[in-house]
Amino acid sequence: MTAPAPGGTAVPALRRPLLLAVLATLVTLAVGLLPGSVAVGTIVTVNFLAVGAVLVLLARSGRSSAHPSGWRWYTLSVAVGAVGALVAGAVLPWGQTALGSVPGQLLVVVAIGRMIDPARLRAARAQVATMFTLFVVADLLTVHTIYRLTIGDDGLLTTTQTVALFALLLSIALGTGLSLVFIAVAGVHQRAVGWLLFAAQVATALAAAFSSIATGPGPVQYLACAASVLGVALLAVACRHDRPGTRTAATGDDQQGSNLGAMLPHAVAFVGGSLLLLSVPITGHLTIFGTALGVLGLGALVAHQSASWSTQLQLTRDLQRSEAYFRTLVRGSADPVLILDDQLRVGWVSPAITELLGLDPQRIIGLPIAAAVHPDDAPGLVAALSAPHDDETKTRTARVRHLDGRWRLIQSQVRDLRSDPDVGALVLYCRDVTAAAPQPAGPEDLTFSTTDPATGLPNRSALTQRLAATLRGPAAHTSSLVVLGVDGLSDGDDAAVLRELTTRFSRALRGDDWLARAGVCEFAVVVDGTIADAEVVAARLVAAVEPVATGAGATFRLTAAAGVTVLDHDVDAGEALRWGDLALRSARAAGPGRVRRHSDALRITQDREEALRADLAEALRADQLHLVYQPVVDLALHRTVSVEALLRWQHPVYGAVSPVEFIPLAEESSLITEIGRWVLVHATATVVALPHPDLGVAVNVSARHVRSGELVDDVLSALEASGLPASRLVLEITESVLLDDEHVVADLELLRRLGVRIAVDDFGTGWSSLAYLVGLPIDVLKMDRQFLADVETDPQRRALCASVLHLGNSLGLAVVVEGVETQAELHLLRDMGHRFIQGYLLARPLDAAVLSRRLPGIGEDGVPTTAAGLPSPRLGDADGDVREVPA
Repeated sequence: MTAPAPGGTAVPALRRPLLLAVLATLVTLAVGLLPGSVAVGTIVTVNFLAVGAVLVLLARSGRSSAHPSGWRWYTLSVAVGAVGALVAGAVLPWGQTALGSVPGQLLVVVAIGRMIDPARLRAARAQVATMFTLFVVADLLTVHTIYRLTIGDDGLLTTTQTVALFALLLSIALGTGLSLVFIAVAGVHQRAVGWLLFAAQVATALAAAFSSIATGPGPVQYLACAASVLGVALLAVACRHDRPGTRTAATGDDQQGSNLGAMLPHAVAFVGGSLLLLSVPITGHLTIFGTALGVLGLGALVAHQSASWSTQLQLTRDLQRSEAYFRTLVRGSADPVLILDDQLRVGWVSPAITELLGLDPQRIIGLPIAAAVHPDDAPGLVAALSAPHDDETKTRTARVRHLDGRWRLIQSQVRDLRSDPDVGALVLYCRDVTAAAPQPAGPEDLTFSTTDPATGLPNRSALTQRLAATLRGPAAHTSSLVVLGVDGLSDGDDAAVLRELTTRFSRALRGDDWLARAGVCEFAVVVDGTIADAEVVAARLVAAVEPVATGAGATFRLTAAAGVTVLDHDVDAGEALRWGDLALRSARAAGPGRVRRHSDALRITQDREEALRADLAEALRADQLHLVYQPVVDLALHRTVSVEALLRWQHPVYGAVSPVEFIPLAEESSLITEIGRWVLVHATATVVALPHPDLGVAVNVSARHVRSGELVDDVLSALEASGLPASRLVLEITESVLLDDEHVVADLELLRRLGVRIAVDDFGTGWSSLAYLVGLPIDVLKMDRQFLADVETDPQRRALCASVLHLGNSLGLAVVVEGVETQAELHLLRDMGHRFIQGYLLARPLDAAVLSRRLPGIGEDGVPTTAAGLPSPRLGDADGDVREVPA
């Protein structure tokens, strides 16, 4: 059996014992050069002296080894093998004497089995079983093939000799296979022992082979004796090297061991299979036995791969669940957790920072810690964090500004995990200790005033105290909280605006309602009444926010939204404010002028949103994102002419997450640009690999990506990497992007000159018009599904559909109708003259694997079909010019 070399597992301490083993083998061979009967007697004597010496060494050294039980069985196997050889030599003819070693070899299997860590066997039973089967089959296949290549099919052996040789080699193969299993699952330092055991088994196999073909005393028998001496000598070396200190592999070598364990079965299968294939042109055919071994080996390899895949899949799932579990624990902690990189920038922060400081976690990420604290505290904090830390947790304190403008004293427990390869960062566990600090006198220091200087209203600190007092009141008394967000305000706005808003809000309140300023653009009202009463108050407050004129003649156009929550006596003031803030976020998401009530469903939704926002970056790195493709069909050509690439996310905990849910989260940060770059690369590579040379692909591009100034370079990089012609790529953008600024239009013009097509996605849902779009770099209008609403029964809807098509074509723009779902809609659109349609009637989004064979078309009878080929998608306009049809 041939196997990969052990590589770097041998250590210098093995060199002298290995040289002695080789020297003993050479001495045995030299004895064979003595004349006639002298050589025979001497070589047999040398052989048994070597066996005796090894038995003594195994008995003594085995007791202090890392595997004393295994070496006891090895001592017994050598003794039984030697006795068996003596008996077989006395009663069996030449060629069958090696049968005496079979009992000893079976004991070798027990010995190696005792050396393998039971915990490793239990952890991967299926993998180890299939690996062992594969190794044994490969051993037999290798020996069988070498035998045919060296001796031939007719050979020198009788049938009895062949059966004897097979029985012996099968017993040896079992031991050899188990020694390879030992190598695959052992720690890196123990692996040297495994390679020595494997080498001893190979030497034993050679001794058996030579002994089986020997017809009497002579060179072949002497080679058998030399191989036998080498085998037992290698056992002695292995026993001496198997010390208890080598049982645990070094941590840094764990990955090396794991890689070898994964590679070894495939390497062994490669050697055995290659020898079998190489024997065919030499011998002219495969034997039935060789074929059976080859098929069995392939089956064992497939079974091993399946078992390995199942184990890795389970490990991956366990890891993902563990990560999600601990991430949820961190997110749910009352004390915020910050992670700082080597540059002392915030790499991650838990959502609890919002409750502590009123800050959005996404806006803090990437911020240097020095910019987040009081200027007087920054130098000392940076110096303390930059200095090396020991294993102990250090405490650091600094002032940090709350969203309401007040300084808070924040104490952090600092753990230096920069040397930990799994973390590589500083971890800060923060808490507010402002209340425990002495009141300073300096105007720049902490202040404990409860009044907002701009409005004269109670500030957030006073609000917290009022909520705490209310929640401590009688449980029978019902109170509620309104949190009002005013959009359009900033920290530097005219004080007259704030005073005007304060006056309006005060007029909208009832006698017992209590108003406070909760932040730069937030107000809060403690309502004496039920949540229904609070909703009425919130509606009045929202209505009170309208254009505000100042004394200087300026007019501020403001909008507002409000969240309301009942003040549950089972929660504290911080939790009540969090509930109100969650309701306000929901109201703002619904649009200006909205009022939303806090509920358990809302809290669950917000928690899910926070989890998805935190997990989105990992989704890109962990290959949880993938693309599907929805075809666009040309009614004139009856074929699919392009596909639109659509993004999907398979979350390890939440399962399939809708793009409607996660794309807006990605657009809140620069991550949307990175995702857009990933989509461009994968979509172009997928389509260019399809057997349809004219098929186009459309990719949705976010407004943030377009405005970043990186879109041109990203598109060119994707086209260059994939080899897709620029004319086959369509970029879909929203209407508002085209109206942003000049550099956006310039970038799109450059892409058009390079051959890329530009499409306006969801046309009709924004606030642009066809007239305004004249002259802008556009090739395609994608008409939104809303145009098809009631088109079958409403003449005005039909007229609108036809008008958009006519005007678009008049301006030189192709029109693609999205959302076609019924045969009636398809026939109406075709009668109107629409050529390009997309929707579930034709095909749902398809995975890349099935895209080529399931591209739809339209039959002559108007019924959707699946097209096998795609003609060139070109369309002649009214002037007879030819232009390419976009997605």
